[in-house]
Amino acid sequence: MSSKSIIAAIALTTALSAPAEDLKTEITVDRTIVPVEREASRIGSLTPRLLSSPVTMKQLTLADYTDPAAITRSIPTLDPASYADTLALSPYRGYASLGYFPAFNLGASAGYKFVDNRRTRFGAWLQYDGYSYKPHIDGEANGHYSNNTFTVAAALDQRVGRKSSLGAHLAYTYSAIGLPEGFINEKQNANIFDADVSWWSRSGLVGYHAKASFSHFGYGKDHLFGESSETKSARAAGENRFNINGGIAYFGSSAAPRAGIEIAADFISRNNGVEEISVADGAGGYMPRFAPISDGTLGVISLTPYYAFNSGRVHGRIGAKIDISAGGEGKKFHVAPAVMLDWNAASQFAIYARINGGEHLNSLRSLYDYCPFVGGLWQYQRSHIPVTADLGMNIGPFSGFSARLFGGYAVANDWLMPQFTDLSSSTGNAHFRAVNYGAYDLKGWHGGIGLSYEWRSVVKADVSAETASNGSDKAYYLWRDRAKYVIKASVEVRPVKALRLGAGYELRTDRHNYYYDGAFSYAYDLGAVSDLRFEASYAINDALTVFARGENLLNKRCDLVTTIQNQGVRGLVGAAYKF
Repeated sequence: MSSKSIIAAIALTTALSAPAEDLKTEITVDRTIVPVEREASRIGSLTPRLLSSPVTMKQLTLADYTDPAAITRSIPTLDPASYADTLALSPYRGYASLGYFPAFNLGASAGYKFVDNRRTRFGAWLQYDGYSYKPHIDGEANGHYSNNTFTVAAALDQRVGRKSSLGAHLAYTYSAIGLPEGFINEKQNANIFDADVSWWSRSGLVGYHAKASFSHFGYGKDHLFGESSETKSARAAGENRFNINGGIAYFGSSAAPRAGIEIAADFISRNNGVEEISVADGAGGYMPRFAPISDGTLGVISLTPYYAFNSGRVHGRIGAKIDISAGGEGKKFHVAPAVMLDWNAASQFAIYARINGGEHLNSLRSLYDYCPFVGGLWQYQRSHIPVTADLGMNIGPFSGFSARLFGGYAVANDWLMPQFTDLSSSTGNAHFRAVNYGAYDLKGWHGGIGLSYEWRSVVKADVSAETASNGSDKAYYLWRDRAKYVIKASVEVRPVKALRLGAGYELRTDRHNYYYDGAFSYAYDLGAVSDLRFEASYAINDALTVFARGENLLNKRCDLVTTIQNQGVRGLVGAAYKF
């Protein structure tokens, strides 16, 4: 398990970076394909995302990850390449950066390493992201969509001996959220606290790791609901999450583990808020209603034993994920596959497969990460993924060109998808009519093709097209906007070492959520995403970089989720300095 630290150069090497010198050589490698779940993108680039957060240190020992990736946070991380038994060092101790773009988009970040040597690294950092924009349906409407988020954090990485590492991390985030007039809850705020400590070590042919973490997420303002003439309130929802996980692996004589087991205990203690229930409607059926949560704690204990092998061109890891659930509704025992295979048929051709599943806790934090404008009232049960299977083929490179084919099938039960709902309380004395998340049983395919080209360090280009099922119950669960077609293209050019130019485009069509009136669902068109982006950075010297970035340059307006609209043209223009 990785631990986190702060280095001064991280802020610039990602989105704003002054490039390092390129080193080229001809090598022959035995390639191992490790397919990884693509991270779900935060919809609509909801924050300026000025800089990366502190570097996430990675151990070089091979690790296989089979769980779905977390939704991308507004402050992405950069993974450095460490070697031997030391931490990667930078000649700089601190960094500071500032960017602004009208109408209001502002990003600011700073960090400093108080201790920085080959055994110990301790530092702190802070970040501010803010934006504000008017709705597009009625240009005269009062109020704005806004979000102002401030984070302060500290991290420690300590090497112990030659084969052990200790890490610790603390962070606090405050977010103030605003909506235009017409929403019954125009103001909300959230308090977020994270803490973790981790240990990684290896003794002989055995490697082991452990991590304990705690996080708190709580909305600050009581949630209002009902008709305007008889508005009622409910205590703001919150949660405390406790997680302990660890594992042990036997390596034998190879660099990859041959066998092992991963063990995890993940519990969420829910505070206040309400959840959807079903009550008899008097006609022999049941109707959904909302009521205060009756079971405040949900948990999952997981065991994942596995066997790994490497026989030349074929590599694999075969295992099973055994989940035992506590609290809440549904079955309490599940077994899902945990399988990864790849076949390197030739140096320029490989095929891979990944099959897994398991229980999923729906935290308020994860839903806030997807869209911060939805939340404050609702709490949710667990979701279950019986199986998700992905297959792919990689071809190339040939003269700089490479191609890929990929696709898969997934089944997800009680999976949360955004919806507009019209519900009443179980006692009938309160009414909710707004956006929340509905639990859907989904089955769906997805598949696509991609083509890439790279010429030295001067030009990099990529284009891909993907399609997926997008019905009410036949949809790809990781696409919460239920898009039918997604096309992406990007190009990066470095005509000189100090200058980087980049452009990209993303098209998402046939997007929709559902309107649910308590008995029937109706499709609600979200509109197409047509996002044209451009960015440029110039390194005046090794320490100072100026940058400019614009997103949604076509000013395409659509809905993030039902009735909640995106921002038009947005971006940042500024400078970053390392010291």
